[in-house]
Amino acid sequence: MPQSKRSRRRVAATKGQSQRRAPTSPSTKSSLHRISELSFPYALLPAPPVQHLPNHLIMDGDTLDDIVRTSEVIPMVAKALFPDEKFATTPKNMMCALDETLYSIDTHKWVRYPEPSDGDQQESAMAAYLNEFTRACWIFHTGKGRPLPKHVLRWTVTNTVRTALNGEVVQTLGIALVDARVTALQWSDVLCDIQIVPHVDRMPEAVRRLVTLSSGAANTFATQEDRLFHIGLAFAGDTVQLACYDRAGRVLSAAHNIHDNPVIFARMVMGLALLDKSYGGKDISTLTRDGRRFVFVGGLEYEIVETLSINKDIRGRGTTCWRCRRTDSDQDFVIKNAWADKRRALTEGDFLNIAASLDGVGKLVCGETVLRPDGQPHTTTVLRDALKGSSERCAILSQIPQLELRRFVLRPYARPLEEFISKDELLSVFRDAIQAHWDLYELKDVLHCDISDNNIVINEHSGSSLRRGLLIDFDRAVLVDKEHKVGPIGDMTGSLLFMACDIVQYSERVAHGPRHDLESFLYVLMIICATYSGPSNTPREDFDLSDSPMSAWMTGDGDRKALIMLQYEDDQFRTFLDSVFDPYFDHLKDLVCELRTVILRNRDRKVTHRDVLEVLDRHIRARRSAQERPSVVEEGGRDLPVVAECSKPGSRQKRNRRASALSDDMTAARASSTPRHEKEAWSSQSLGSDDRERTLVESHHASDETREASAVRLCTGKRKADPEESTRSSKRKKVAVGHAD
Repeated sequence: MPQSKRSRRRVAATKGQSQRRAPTSPSTKSSLHRISELSFPYALLPAPPVQHLPNHLIMDGDTLDDIVRTSEVIPMVAKALFPDEKFATTPKNMMCALDETLYSIDTHKWVRYPEPSDGDQQESAMAAYLNEFTRACWIFHTGKGRPLPKHVLRWTVTNTVRTALNGEVVQTLGIALVDARVTALQWSDVLCDIQIVPHVDRMPEAVRRLVTLSSGAANTFATQEDRLFHIGLAFAGDTVQLACYDRAGRVLSAAHNIHDNPVIFARMVMGLALLDKSYGGKDISTLTRDGRRFVFVGGLEYEIVETLSINKDIRGRGTTCWRCRRTDSDQDFVIKNAWADKRRALTEGDFLNIAASLDGVGKLVCGETVLRPDGQPHTTTVLRDALKGSSERCAILSQIPQLELRRFVLRPYARPLEEFISKDELLSVFRDAIQAHWDLYELKDVLHCDISDNNIVINEHSGSSLRRGLLIDFDRAVLVDKEHKVGPIGDMTGSLLFMACDIVQYSERVAHGPRHDLESFLYVLMIICATYSGPSNTPREDFDLSDSPMSAWMTGDGDRKALIMLQYEDDQFRTFLDSVFDPYFDHLKDLVCELRTVILRNRDRKVTHRDVLEVLDRHIRARRSAQERPSVVEEGGRDLPVVAECSKPGSRQKRNRRASALSDDMTAARASSTPRHEKEAWSSQSLGSDDRERTLVESHHASDETREASAVRLCTGKRKADPEESTRSSKRKKVAVGHAD
């Protein structure tokens, strides 16, 4: 009898508790139970084996330090990322719906949450738990009339190579959110990254795991062209912390106990697994259709034909460039995605409009700021706005770059500088870029401020047999003061590898001037001569710039760099060039020596564009004359580019650059006597597709390079490698160039 009374009291208490749980109605539970019996995609998924993610990118210690140094803690960042109104039901209501299955309202605990353990059991148990949670959430959303996911996502255990805070490379287990259809997992497939340590008392280790999350973020940014930001989670026992990486750095949530703060845990999992990929950091303005990629700009659709470049840094501009075509045109365009400082008065598009009337500069077709689904710009201040109105927010925003995503359609599509077909074309393209730089400076008061090998490109020139050089990328450009004609003081802009010595050494008190850009042009030529061994993108094998006498260029050792460039005597500098230049570029050492003297060692007067162009013109003429002598070369070689003597920008603006002629009448006469059919034959092969460019190398490489090889053998007695064989050699990974963002 007493036992029966106790049973009745338990039943009554249970009924009273049930009545107090208003959010979980009987109809909701029965709906959830009924739907769970249906054939749901997650129920068909076997537990996946551990996926080995091949390493793509190893971060250096300095980059990791920079991420840690610029991190900010914003406690409610999860709610800013995944607000209540974006869900079919709020995370709090979802917990009520999961009562007695995955969450207990009575005990305020997550039911069957994995116990801490060592080895890979922890990751496997957590992945299974997250998959069950995700499946239940989708079932509930289906009951609310929401459609099933187009592609089912799942959490899977990963084995990856990461970079620790001390720079050590470590092997670590983790979990990734991926498309369930993926079998051979790559970093390009990862939607979210999780790292786990077993116990909360090992929180210091969990913090270190946040560093390895940075390594994962770097890999996703380096492999995913549509990545706007990246989310990682770190678990330490029952504690979770979210890390969000964007182009301004890292934002951390507070460390939350999942049982004390169950809504936050539910919000994180639901936001990543239920909402569309834009909430997890993907750019949905680019789309894939029938295996082809498309992007909309200015109301027009462009097909992405080829990825030209992708910036692999987390922090900075994150520039990605594509070769694209419109459906109504067979013309190639370049579409550029870049995160630009929204505090700058002029955008890159503004500078391109200013330079629109000049030759030798890329042209803007259209440009726009990329918008989020809610119509607001994609910016790096969105997450920091979670501290809106606070003095802490103002302090944070004053220390980080305030960037917004901009997209430009540019023309013409041009080839990278390293695809020059001969040393003569390299010099001609180089000259064109310096000429364009002079025009911009003198006629438009624009200083480029970011001269690099990526920003000088080779373009066909309509109606001409010559490919010309173009100057591109005006992200860093400035309008100079009309009186002093220099840029701002203390602005260390540009690519470190090509920065002028003064800028590297004394950036805080040096005003960026044209001479610094001219110095950068010299470094572009030197880097090409050191890292390539022939034309048509033939990287130099078995050569590491960071382990060479030019290592100071990569490390930013301004004192060492200045010692070489400013203080070395001529014979010392020549020996230095001998130690770093590939033999293919032996004939350009005299030019580099003279350019160094004019740009860096002529302290009596300030170097000008005219000084540099005069040196270039003289060496180009000398090369032409040497190759035209019957005693040195055979007749029938193709004509060399004809360059104009440098002149003031006012007269240059009107000239026809396709018909530039030398002031030397005899040289001009020799150039004009070149048979027209030879020029037309060269043009027809050099101005088209990649296949036609390869044909050009095969047909002209032998005659052009044989002459140069003969000269090398006469001077040095060394045998030169077969140029066709070097053209087919495997490509060396291009030197990574960071920006001082």
